[in-house]
Amino acid sequence: MIANVLATVLAASLLAPAPSAAVQEEVSWTGPLHTEGRDIVDADGDRFKLKSGNWHGASGTWNGSGDIEDPANHHEGENSHGIPLGLDRASMDDIIGSFQELGLNSVRLPFANDMIDDEAVLPDEAVAANPELRGKTRLEIYDAAVQALTDSGLAVILNNHTNTSRWCCGTDGNERWNSAQSDQEWEEDWLFMAGRYEDNTRVVGADLYNEVRRDVLDDPNWGLGDEHDWFAASQRAGDRILNEANPNLLIIIEGINWTGIPVDGFPHERPTLEPVRELSHELAEPGKLVYSAHFYGYTGPNHSGATGTGETTDPRYRDFSREELYEVLRRQAFFVTEEGQPYTAPLWISEFGAGRGEEDPKERAWFENFVDFLVDNDTDFAYWPLVGWHENGEGNGWGLMNWDADGNRQSLDDDDWRAAAWHRLTGG
Repeated sequence: MIANVLATVLAASLLAPAPSAAVQEEVSWTGPLHTEGRDIVDADGDRFKLKSGNWHGASGTWNGSGDIEDPANHHEGENSHGIPLGLDRASMDDIIGSFQELGLNSVRLPFANDMIDDEAVLPDEAVAANPELRGKTRLEIYDAAVQALTDSGLAVILNNHTNTSRWCCGTDGNERWNSAQSDQEWEEDWLFMAGRYEDNTRVVGADLYNEVRRDVLDDPNWGLGDEHDWFAASQRAGDRILNEANPNLLIIIEGINWTGIPVDGFPHERPTLEPVRELSHELAEPGKLVYSAHFYGYTGPNHSGATGTGETTDPRYRDFSREELYEVLRRQAFFVTEEGQPYTAPLWISEFGAGRGEEDPKERAWFENFVDFLVDNDTDFAYWPLVGWHENGEGNGWGLMNWDADGNRQSLDDDDWRAAAWHRLTGG
């Protein structure tokens, strides 16, 4: 089995194109990346703070049959056809150029496992603004996005967001890395994806799985040694990626997003990275571990973010004062950057965000306070999401850049209340 996997990885890596030398000379950083204490550094030993955003879509709202999840939902949004969003409305170059305008140096690029074996050719409408992508599969378009991003000088973090191509994050078969597939299948998919881009040193990270959480009956755990042990599964997958597929990658491990039944009177919580205090990873290759966490104002340390069914009386992050919020953030995740501890590692807040049209003063205050905390702690980050859509100024207001059906862009600086905080965060 391992020999077959290695052969597949080798073949894939040979097929994936490498970045051009001309572009490499124009960029101020050199991959691969590694870690030193709480910092990520490049091959020259210079700090490389991840100033990132999520270019979502390839984790998919399209499942091959044309069934589309709710297009009003900010978290996955509009009809992506299971490819990075916006390619029907704007050219790849324009989209990536907007990322650079935002002051980013890296992009988290989600994918679904079923993208790997999906041989269906995408309809032309899915890439209407990019005719050179016609006739390609989802994986081939993902390849093109990786290549274009890295050719532009941006670093790419591969993110296994879902097992199946649908919106995250309900009770949908995507709760755990092994909800809709076996551990072995999940690991082999990662060997394939990691090996596919081995020769591109601007593909810098493997973000192993998104928002590991409870399904209907069973919780994930951190160190119990059973089939739901996220600590053990992430350790095993990270070691295999480094040993068998791509030693260049950072291994990015998110904490547990949810355990318990979100009903008052029953135990429930967002453990996030708190278990790391007692049990932290030691990967086969030192200097490759990064921890990750997500924070949104509508969730909380004991609040799933649900409204109606599943909503509890626990406070959301937006309900805390600035001082209370900061104490909770330190306890749940930011402690991992303390120097000299067994668990010391870089922390990447790989998702946070707020809506352009948000009018709730508590939500706005949370966003401002959270950004200030990121700035004060010099924390690596990735905003969710970068790309959205709008029609007559209305649409996916969570995106920092939004395109209408005619390809007209609504930018962050177009009367957006988030702009000042964003510029504080990116330093420009």
